[in-house]
Amino acid sequence: MTDRTFPTLPQGHQRFSVEQLLIELAPALGLRGGRLHALLYMMKQTAPGDWTRPDREPVYFAPQDQTAEALNKTRRALYDDEAALEAAGLIEKRVKGNGSRSPFGGCGIVFSRLIALVPDLMHLKEQVAAERLRRKELRNRRSTYVRHIKRHLRDATDSSLAHPRLLSIIEVFDAWPEASRLANMQIGALEHHISEAQALCTTLDDFFETRRDSTAKAAENFPCFIQENNQDNLSVICNANVDKGSTGKPAHTELICSEPIGPEGCLENKCGAESAARNTQFITQLTPERIFKLASSDMQAYILACQGEIPTLRELHIIDAATRIIHPLGINHDAWIKAVNLMGDVGAALCVLLIDANRSHPTTPVRNPGGALRAMTARHKSGKLNLVGSLIGLARRRGL
Repeated sequence: MTDRTFPTLPQGHQRFSVEQLLIELAPALGLRGGRLHALLYMMKQTAPGDWTRPDREPVYFAPQDQTAEALNKTRRALYDDEAALEAAGLIEKRVKGNGSRSPFGGCGIVFSRLIALVPDLMHLKEQVAAERLRRKELRNRRSTYVRHIKRHLRDATDSSLAHPRLLSIIEVFDAWPEASRLANMQIGALEHHISEAQALCTTLDDFFETRRDSTAKAAENFPCFIQENNQDNLSVICNANVDKGSTGKPAHTELICSEPIGPEGCLENKCGAESAARNTQFITQLTPERIFKLASSDMQAYILACQGEIPTLRELHIIDAATRIIHPLGINHDAWIKAVNLMGDVGAALCVLLIDANRSHPTTPVRNPGGALRAMTARHKSGKLNLVGSLIGLARRRGL
């Protein structure tokens, strides 16, 4: 029995949770497969209670040659592993004068240092997760910029494509690193590349805005996209009573629909030519500035961050903001990509804006943004998505 006290794991943690933590952090800690395997093997030979009791200390006592044989390593390789693990502060090698290990005197591979390091490892795990999320966001933005540039170049006239200014833009674009290389870039270098990529998109937008003959067809933008997808699909917000019994249920995708949902006497069924004229007027006024006013305060903050010091708000800033806000909304990346593939960046961005804004709907708030986006994508695929009606409803709620 000893009067000494030893470090213990934080409450709720056991030896197996430390093992899992090391496996997750192995790349960040520089632990190669063989070295990590050796560390985990020695840990598993200790009693789980030794990691949680202050009167016990987890120590691995087996001789080095026996351990090397069990790990299918040479003694020299195991010696190198132990030296590296000790240098990293994960273990302590405590041996007798003759170099032997024994339960008497607690001589062997001691894990008290690792136990004391667990709070720091947990913090490192949070940092790694945050960096992983940041890297994913940056790569998503790069994909948005690539699509933006390719769309402009696809629609450009031959005369614009031969312009020296555009040729220089294309030269810079062609020099961008391949998407596969982004995963291994340092986070600082990746952030710098994304900043330069956004600046190139702004330069490209400036070029096309100064040339009247720049494109062979209309660019994908908010008014154009909505006209294209709602030509035979007009609606206004119904004045019928709302069924408040649905409040609190998962996802209210009926906020975005194409069919009249009220009784025969409601405004939606009487809209006719008046509604068509109103919708046309609304569409022509749907500038990036108007879209910004329709957005929630949260999305407005993202849009402003994307705009930065650029004086003119552009649709790219709103698309960019949509790619950033999907994670805080709980929208799966796959759901976003499916929406982009079917509706384009503009359509997907408008859907995200509507979903985010309708989280605060007074009677039928959207409670499952990810499910709502998938439902909207499905409606678009079947030709039943009506963005104009939803945007008009949002504009009325905003008093715009």
